[in-house]
This record gives sequence, C-alpha cells and structure tokens, in this order.
Amino acid sequence: MAEKRNANGPPPAGNASGGNAYTIDLNTFSRRLQAMYTHWSQHKYEYWGSSDVLAVATPPPSDDLRYLKSSALNIWLLGYEFPETIYGFGDKHIHFLCSQKKASLLEVVKKSAKETVGVDVVMHVKAKNDNGSNQMESILRAIRSQSKSDHAAQTVGYIAREAPEGKLLEIWTDRLKGSGLTLSDISNGLSDLFAVKDKNEITCIKKAAYLTACAMKNFVVPKVEKVIDEEKKVTHASLMDDTEKAILDPVKIGVKLRAENVDICYPPIFQSGGNFDLRPSASSNDDYLYYDSSSVIICAIGSRYNSYCSNVARTYLIDSNAVQSKAYEVLLKAHEAAILALKSGNKISSVYEAAVAVVEREAPELVPNLTKSAGRALVWSSGSRG
Repeated sequence: MAEKRNANGPPPAGNASGGNAYTIDLNTFSRRLQAMYTHWSQHKYEYWGSSDVLAVATPPPSDDLRYLKSSALNIWLLGYEFPETIYGFGDKHIHFLCSQKKASLLEVVKKSAKETVGVDVVMHVKAKNDNGSNQMESILRAIRSQSKSDHAAQTVGYIAREAPEGKLLEIWTDRLKGSGLTLSDISNGLSDLFAVKDKNEITCIKKAAYLTACAMKNFVVPKVEKVIDEEKKVTHASLMDDTEKAILDPVKIGVKLRAENVDICYPPIFQSGGNFDLRPSASSNDDYLYYDSSSVIICAIGSRYNSYCSNVARTYLIDSNAVQSKAYEVLLKAHEAAILALKSGNKISSVYEAAVAVVEREAPELVPNLTKSAGRALVWSSGSRG
C-alpha cells in the first residue's frame, strides 16, 4: 500500500501577498464564513448544541487516511489544512492559535472576516518550543469576558468525538474541560453545514467520481479479466496495491488530473472465495483471488479529488448458477429503487426501506441476508464530513 498521502496543506512559510502559491481564496472564505455563521445562528439549538462559541482544534499532520471534521472545516473554509491550530469562533472575535508561519498566511482573512460577519480576528502566535498554554488562557479569558458582558454563561461547542492528538491538543482539551465553561458537541452542526455543496465542490466530486469510474473500467476490470483468462495466482492484497498505484497516477488510466490533487478514500477492497465482509471497514487479505465456476468477486474502490470523495463497488459473478443470477437481478432492482428514493425531502431511511420492499416482494427468502444499511454516504470526509 502506498504510504504517501496527498493532502491540502500545510501551507509553507511565506506572506500570502508576496506571490506565494498557497494563498487563501478570500471570496470563498467570505462566502463560506457567512454561510457558517448564518447556519449557526439559525440552527443554534437544533444542530449546534446551543453553542455561543465554536472551538475547533486540528491535529498534527499524518500519513494515515483519516476523516476529521476539524480538518474538513479547515479545507472548506481556508482551502488548506492547518495542522496543530486552534480556532475559536465567536460573535465578536475569531481567535487563531498557531505558529508564526501559519499566522503570516492567516493575516489576510482579517479584513474579510470583519466585512463579512463583523468580527475581529485575533492571532495568538505560539513559539516553536512553547506548549501554547499562555495563549490558550488568553482565548479562554476572552470567552469568559464575553460571558460577563452578556450576563450569561457561555456554552463552548467542540467536536466531542475527535480524540486529541499531540501535546498541543492534549493541553487544549484539558484546559477547555477544566475551564468551568459549559461544553457541547457541534458535530451535527458541521455535518449539516457541509451537506449542501456549492458549484466548486460539485465539480470536485464529479472529478473524483470520474477518476473512480475510470480506475474501475480501465484498470480493475482488465486486470481481473487477465488474471482469470491466464489462470494466474494473484492475492487480494496484490490487487489492492496495484489498484491504489493506478488511482494515484491518473494519467496512466487515461484521466487528466494532477497526481498531487488525488488520493484514495481507503485501500481498495478485493474479496472472493466465499468469505465476505460487507462492512465499510473491510480489507483485502492475502488469499488468492478465487475464480472457479459459480464463484463471486467483490471489488470496492474510492478516490478523492481535493479531499472530495467518490466510491464504487462491483460484484462479479463467474459462470453464475440460477440462484446467483436471480439474487443479482433482485438486488439490481433494489439498487434502482434505492436510487429513485433519493429525492429532496425524503428521509434517508426511506432509501433503505425502498430497497427492502423490492427484496421482500421479489425474493423474500433473501431478506435475512440483507445488510442493515443501503450503502454509505461519501461526501468529503467519508463519514466525517457528511
């Protein structure tokens, strides 16, 4: 499995106004900052845990594939991931706690933030060998002073399900939980905020989907067909590695996308031989691809473009018998019914119910074998952003 991950950031040192390629798109920043503050105001009690202040902290950089709402907010709002940075959004101030290099780049948002939502941006610069505790106290004092002026205790919203990584975030979490301020989870607010995509985001998703489709059509299918035709012994893990390399080098599969903008959503999944794991966390093992008569091969791959995800899974039947053919036809109808149920205003549960209804009508004996969900949503952070 390839170890290098392509990510949006962190930006290098430099002044954003000095011709640095890593400049923040201020139009996008302003539009999305306004959208966040509006959504927060309108759905404060429904999705944002009654929060008066939003506190978000991003972890150190990592080569691991991970989907965090903190990182998603970074990229959505600023265009890049700023590791080891603490953000505090309030109705009068936005606080940034970060290194001098990051602060130099973030300086450019001050005017836009003031003009867009009427808040002042306050930088809390942390020296390289400083643990940031003094700057954290400054942020917490500012929150408490706001509480005194409003004559009401402030509720601080944070991402409760993200465990702190690294010393900076561990100290911040301890200080926040020991601050005496009321804490509330804002995960649902961020998910709902990210759910509606603008034109740029839709374009990224389409490019990710095109890459995934081409990887399946131009690489996976010919590769598996060749293995079967030539009766080769190839492991699931080997197919996983080769497919990942193909996705990370788009030109080789006929896709004109820059390699530095793409990544995998997860290690490609190949399964065969009768032992199948239908969970999203499934992985490719070291067993050989099994392709005898009446066997089944399952393949799932996912690609990211500028951190936006797409996913496709396919089931291949090798000289299928009558039972397998019927099951496939019924599940295909169930799949089509699920897609038709994906309409604005429908509950997500109606998608699953539409699929189950088809199986109950066409092949009730298969109902006990259905999974408890009708797929998964891959938007940005594949389970985190959306």
